[in-house]
Amino acid sequence: GECHSTKEAEEAIVLLKKSEDVDMDGVEYISVRAHDLGTGEWQNIFVVFGNDGKSENYYLGGVFVGGRQEWAFDNVGMKTNKRAGAVLAVACAPQCPPGKWFEIRLEFKTGEAILIGGEEGDKVEERVRHKFGKIQGGRIGLGTSKSIAKYKDFIVGGKGVQSMPVSPQDRMTTTWAKIKRNY
Repeated sequence: GECHSTKEAEEAIVLLKKSEDVDMDGVEYISVRAHDLGTGEWQNIFVVFGNDGKSENYYLGGVFVGGRQEWAFDNVGMKTNKRAGAVLAVACAPQCPPGKWFEIRLEFKTGEAILIGGEEGDKVEERVRHKFGKIQGGRIGLGTSKSIAKYKDFIVGGKGVQSMPVSPQDRMTTTWAKIKRNY
């Protein structure tokens, strides 16, 4: 549960190491609590999934607080790391304010991804549901777009997911540092 901040206001996507690929068949949910500091250009925070390094696109699911004001699933080009368009989006109502903690949770059920979220402490509810079919395995992670954010309680859960180490020499902050160092 410690906080971790992205250090730059540019596109920042942090993925698990290549050796830590995740089979999406075993993933039931990915969740994180995230706080956009409101100091970047856009204020966007999201979970990255389906990045296998081979497909044309991978996906984001999260809250886009800046100009878009949406909860959305987006396509991102694998080669360019640039947004290739929204898969599905719903407007924030009321608006999603910067400078707040948000809960973001993706649930995966039979090829369908469900984006659940809201301001921390408020009603967290289903925002967007999309039938992806088979979601490719690969790396997962956290990201921001031209914003600065803090994250805590990043969890990947499911029957086929191995837990991350919790021994004193390999606590989450150490694991996080290892992940960041490799990218």
